[in-house]
Amino acid sequence: MNLVVKKFGGTSVGTLDRIENVANRIIEDLKRGETPIVVVSAMSGETNRLITLAEKLDPTYRGPAYDMLIASGEQVSVALLAIALQKKGIQAQPLLAYQLGIQTDKIYSKARIQKIDGAKLIQYCRDGFVPIVAGFQGVDEDDNITTLGRGGSDTTAVALAASINARDCEIYTDVAAVCTGDPRLIPNAKELYKVSYEEMMEMAGLGSKVLHIRCVEIAAKFGIRIHLRSTFEEREGTWIVPEGEIMENPLVTAVTHDANTFVFTLHPTPEGTSFLAELFQKLAAKNVIVDIITQSQTEKGQRLAFSITKEDVPLARQVLKESLGSSVQVEIMEDMAKISVVGLGMRNHPGVAATFFKTLADGNIPVLLVTTSEIKISAVISNNHLTLAAQKMAQAFSLVNI
Repeated sequence: MNLVVKKFGGTSVGTLDRIENVANRIIEDLKRGETPIVVVSAMSGETNRLITLAEKLDPTYRGPAYDMLIASGEQVSVALLAIALQKKGIQAQPLLAYQLGIQTDKIYSKARIQKIDGAKLIQYCRDGFVPIVAGFQGVDEDDNITTLGRGGSDTTAVALAASINARDCEIYTDVAAVCTGDPRLIPNAKELYKVSYEEMMEMAGLGSKVLHIRCVEIAAKFGIRIHLRSTFEEREGTWIVPEGEIMENPLVTAVTHDANTFVFTLHPTPEGTSFLAELFQKLAAKNVIVDIITQSQTEKGQRLAFSITKEDVPLARQVLKESLGSSVQVEIMEDMAKISVVGLGMRNHPGVAATFFKTLADGNIPVLLVTTSEIKISAVISNNHLTLAAQKMAQAFSLVNI
């Protein structure tokens, strides 16, 4: 059997017509001799609707009931796609996480996959069925439904590919390829034919919504090549591959951004590291992911600033309210964005930081926070400057079609 895992995102199954289109595409793959294993997301907008309902009741609750609620969208999608295939004469088996033994830990809303029974998938294929698997979800050791975080269907697909020792995994979405920048901000961004695992992990972690970061981590660990493709076009997309498959790395591969950045500033904070250790342990216990952290000395004492994403703001507020005394003032800067450049070529070429900050200076764009790694530079700026910053950065690093 030529087993191929194929994941279809929310826009790909957003309407009944689009579900029919996916069914037709699967049938064509069968005719070409492939044995598809299909993973689907919830219909576009459905997960957001369910999250809104939960947060209207309690914005800080993250537990089994929350995950049971937001996992329900995928159940609808797998059932509808199975019906569409059955109507066309194809045997299809809709499957939820518990039916495949997709075992996760107990970190609700951000669970991590621990194991999958790939033998069950292979058996369905041998019996002549097309497995249609609900993405984004798993079960913990007590059989509670868990979810893998936004974009987690990508992770489901790559983990399934790893469980059956597949070489490739196809991710179908509404974009034709990974680009050097978000086309909504940079209309003339170039398409990328190949991107390394390391670059893609940085891009995903810095706000690129093309792929879930943990799916790339799993792909790198198990050597699975990801082919990101358009559901609506018959063409090659972008391959996410080991660095060794890329002949020569450009200086900068892409500009990425995260428009949902919030910055907390605390002042004056107690001196010493014990305060920091206790605070960030409490945030970690709530599964709040802290990105950039800075500490500085002011006339009024020590000042601490850190950035998080919008979804973690209610939990961070709760931790700070419970942990800080009345002497520490907390300010929250909303409507912020993180702009970043990523590229393996940065490791061996000087001057990237100089160009990065000169570009921001030329646009009169103030910088609040900065962080760097071997292959990325990031700055937190106002959302009002994001489009200008992204376009100027893409031009400065030759990431646009002229």
